[in-house]
Amino acid sequence: MAKIRRTLGVGFVVGLIFIYLCMNWFYKKNWRFNLFSTDDWKHIWTEFKSGWVISATSDWIFVWTLIFMVPLFIFFWWLTCKVRWRKSIKTAYHKTKTKLVKKDPKKVVKKKIKISDKKPHHQKRPLPINSIGRPEAKISGKTMDAPKDTYAGQSASVPTGYYTQQSNTVDILDEDTSNIALDDIQLPERTRLEEDMTSLMSQSNYQVIRDVDMGDISLAYVGISADKVLLCITDTEKGEWLADEEFFNDEEPLWFSESSHRISPVYRLTEVAKKLKQKISEKGFKQEVIPVFVEKEGTIINAVDMQETWNKQGVIVCRTDLGGPEELPSFAAALPPASDKGSSDDFNAIRELL
Repeated sequence: MAKIRRTLGVGFVVGLIFIYLCMNWFYKKNWRFNLFSTDDWKHIWTEFKSGWVISATSDWIFVWTLIFMVPLFIFFWWLTCKVRWRKSIKTAYHKTKTKLVKKDPKKVVKKKIKISDKKPHHQKRPLPINSIGRPEAKISGKTMDAPKDTYAGQSASVPTGYYTQQSNTVDILDEDTSNIALDDIQLPERTRLEEDMTSLMSQSNYQVIRDVDMGDISLAYVGISADKVLLCITDTEKGEWLADEEFFNDEEPLWFSESSHRISPVYRLTEVAKKLKQKISEKGFKQEVIPVFVEKEGTIINAVDMQETWNKQGVIVCRTDLGGPEELPSFAAALPPASDKGSSDDFNAIRELL
């Protein structure tokens, strides 16, 4: 029923554009003939009954255009039904949104610097250090105030030329840094998060299986315990991704980058988890199946906003290695501990279901 409504809706739009706007304008412009006027059609019928003979070139164009108008309409209708308009519009929207999110000045991204409200460094002066390593004077503006342990009538000892030397040094630094273009400044790479995922899972009472192929998806790790089964994938797609877990026109949710898009890996993981959970239940096992998505190479730029959605889906989203953003918990922090490793028989039986 939904496809019928979509087809009729597309046909209405195509008819509105092609016949009502384009063809009707063409006839009005050349023959002052309105395709939607009963009076104009009555006039044509009267002319034919009166013996109108088609001889002029313009008359032949008038007739042949009418003949081919309906087949052309049907062709354009069929052609436009083949296009996934909602998906195309959604893709374009999310690509635009991805660029806008990356350009948000409140976020720190590559080649962008977050401006701090702290005082410039040239307004802060280090205190001169005396021979025993204590500050000799407190600087205020361009003068130095005596320290608290200075006796009345005695002035604080200030090294000659100290302030001048400090000011000259700062001026030189300001002059050098002011000539550097903002786009040429590179922020340091994200610190690599070193984690041995196999070891961490073993320490949390899981028996680990690596590199499990489950149809459309490859699991990097499967952890089996007495009360839980973890399905872990490590995402190695580089780049900055805008996550979306909503269906659009009954189509699978998509993740978007500036140059491409893909089916949500979190959605694919949860679908695999549902199927495995059903198989485990049918065999009488009570283990909870928990999908774990580990971002390893790329960055999910709207991860903070998506946390509530992922929690509702029952999936753990975390990071390891160079994955980001840093607001995501590490794999070690997100890993749910198991009560017991379980028996070898249960482990082998569940492994057969993968």
